[in-house]
Amino acid sequence: MRWALRGAPRWRCLPLLLLLLLVTEAGLGTAAALGRRDKLDPLDPSRGGEEFYQVQDSHLYCKKCPAGTYVADHCKEQNGSSKCLPCKEDEYIEYPNDFTKCLGCRTCREDQVELSPCRAVSDTQCACRNGTFCSPDHPCEMCQKCRPRCPENEVELAPCTPHSDRQCGPPTGTFSSSSNNLLVIILALVAAVVVLALLVFCFWKGYCCCSPGDRRDLSRKPYNVVDYMMQQVTRYRSGGVGTQDNIRNEQFSRDQLLPTTPSAPGPEVVVPRTSYPNVKPRRNLVPVQGKDPVTLLRRSFDIFAQDVPCKDWKRFGRALDLLENDIALAEMNDKYSLEPFFQMLNTWQNREGMNASVNTLLETLHQINLGGIAEDISSKLVQQGSFQYEVS
Repeated sequence: MRWALRGAPRWRCLPLLLLLLLVTEAGLGTAAALGRRDKLDPLDPSRGGEEFYQVQDSHLYCKKCPAGTYVADHCKEQNGSSKCLPCKEDEYIEYPNDFTKCLGCRTCREDQVELSPCRAVSDTQCACRNGTFCSPDHPCEMCQKCRPRCPENEVELAPCTPHSDRQCGPPTGTFSSSSNNLLVIILALVAAVVVLALLVFCFWKGYCCCSPGDRRDLSRKPYNVVDYMMQQVTRYRSGGVGTQDNIRNEQFSRDQLLPTTPSAPGPEVVVPRTSYPNVKPRRNLVPVQGKDPVTLLRRSFDIFAQDVPCKDWKRFGRALDLLENDIALAEMNDKYSLEPFFQMLNTWQNREGMNASVNTLLETLHQINLGGIAEDISSKLVQQGSFQYEVS
């Protein structure tokens, strides 16, 4: 192969190199696909397939209940079917699940209209009334009025919809900022093509295009093209690259979450647990006397929903050991309000039962580096008169 590359004419080297690259890419893609199929089979419960769930505190796997039903009783044998009962009126579950009860249907607000009623397999669908809208990028706590008309020297580009305001812009044929952006994009693409062509030319000149008069031996180069490709294929087949990267990533995550301790005698070194500077150690909260602790905990969900950023909701739910299916079902509620967060915390409270505590929620925020937010929530709960600091 090296002799053929060295003696081939220049116009024949590039197609051969491209062919080798395509064969290598196809082999790596096949190996990756086989690896993914081997890692997860949705019909194999022992590998965490999506059609089964593990009964809590046991090694028993049961089939999930279909959409529109909930688990009334777990199966008694491995891979068996659970006893499933249909959701009642004004309740639903949209996906296969292992829930012990159905979710409550939403009710459209006064500023919304009902597009479709609640069914056992789908929640109520609501939309803003004519002339109002809610942006899908923000929580929809109230529909906003659309602009009644476009300003002077502008025309309507898109009408008002329940999800977007009326769009206005300059008339067709006039130069705008969008035209300027398009020109910049075209120039950037042309520059990228030129750079890529130069890189291909340099690579071709350096590794593959030896004229018949050039007697240098390619085997002396520090990296021969064919040998390098075969080495990469071998590493991917053996799982070396992906496995080593995964091990490094998992070790890095553990190092970030766990406090570091000194290896030699001396003062203890502790990694800060929050993203807020100068956060004092967390103090436990206890419910005020004379009030129901369960009711106070549920009322605290409102403050958690307002203070925890939306981008951290899923991370917070996973830290509370909620399943991905639990989080997905919570998200099926009104995505443009705080309702998904309430449903997520309700699911957590139902699973924990009497072990559910506001201190668990606050400690979990500390563990995901949101300690400053946890301290703010603690102060608000004390000021609200629902909880008080535990006397040490």
